[in-house]
Amino acid sequence: MPRPRPESRPRRPSTPAPPGPRRSRALLAAALAGAALGIAAACSTPSSSVDGGDLLGVFERDAGADAAAADGGAARAAAAARDAGRGAAKAPASPPPKAPEARPPSEGSCVAEQGRPGRELRKTLGRPPCRGARVLEARDAEGSPRYACVIAPSGVETRAPLPLLVFFHGDAKNPTAVDKETGLRKLGATWNLTGDPAHAGFIVLAPQGRAFKTPSQTERERGSKTYTAVAPFDAEYTGEGNVDVATVDVFIDQLLEQKLVDRRRIYAVGSSYGGHMAATYAMLRADRVAAFATYGSDAPPADWACPGPPPPAMVMYRACDDVFPCESVERWLRTRDALSAQTSFLRLDEAGRDEPHCALRNRCSAKKGALNHARWPKSREDDLLRFLAGHMLAVPTDPASTAEAAHAR
Repeated sequence: MPRPRPESRPRRPSTPAPPGPRRSRALLAAALAGAALGIAAACSTPSSSVDGGDLLGVFERDAGADAAAADGGAARAAAAARDAGRGAAKAPASPPPKAPEARPPSEGSCVAEQGRPGRELRKTLGRPPCRGARVLEARDAEGSPRYACVIAPSGVETRAPLPLLVFFHGDAKNPTAVDKETGLRKLGATWNLTGDPAHAGFIVLAPQGRAFKTPSQTERERGSKTYTAVAPFDAEYTGEGNVDVATVDVFIDQLLEQKLVDRRRIYAVGSSYGGHMAATYAMLRADRVAAFATYGSDAPPADWACPGPPPPAMVMYRACDDVFPCESVERWLRTRDALSAQTSFLRLDEAGRDEPHCALRNRCSAKKGALNHARWPKSREDDLLRFLAGHMLAVPTDPASTAEAAHAR
């Protein structure tokens, strides 16, 4: 076949000439401006201009980063595939990230006794409306009726013994805060804290606090101008006669007697002033609690008195909080760091994302800080559970429970 004439060949589009100097400068300026806007949109935070300072290495351990690294790409892909197949309404049955650290229990009391017990009650609280949960009852040392909600996954008898999360609610709340504010009921149905498929899920024990007439001295000192609170649990008194501590002991013992709880994996979790109680209970019962977690709380009144470090802790808090300010929480973190206590932290913005610095005071209004304080970080509960899954107590398990579990498998 004859080749076409040159003039009949299709023309190639001509390449435009490079822009002149003025046009080049304009294009470069536009590109730089766009990049600057993109960076600002991605990295701007309420406290981005604040220097975090040298916090003695406390913040070298970022719980979010630890959890992401430990979880691994394969685990995330598997979880995503399960979610896609089961629908978004179901929680993933997440395995623990690694073999847990077995901490030997502390012997004897590790908290110096301080404070005075027996603050005057405003009223006696009645039975809480625990929806879809069992209610435990007891009388405390002062003769008052006490209650706790027990939220357990279906078929708990066949899965037992399971880990136990003791949830201490905040002020002006009751045990139903577990359902109203957190996703722990849903996660407790499938989240695996043990690594053993036969023992997936966990139990939530939510004890009810008390109604006191006036705030304690510590609460008055720490309270804000816009937020007056009365702590629902007595974290001021750190002696063995603490009524709230003894009452929680009774409830846990009931579950242990029923062989429902893995005594190696008992954890304390608390929000706001309930976080003070979670930390206090974990320190007073360091032979029973493997680790604890708090949200929106600073240092409890209890002081650790043993030579070794206090129990491991996950501390979650907002960069803008008008009740327990960010700076106050970080003073507690520095104290724990000086004690060589294993501590993971999550400093959050109002949307639950990682925030690099405490918020500037002029960008953290009292109203915004109060709203942030009351907002439990549901989006970060997986981080909390991964942390707890990495810790257990080196204590013997109940022989009967172990034999029954082995027979069931």
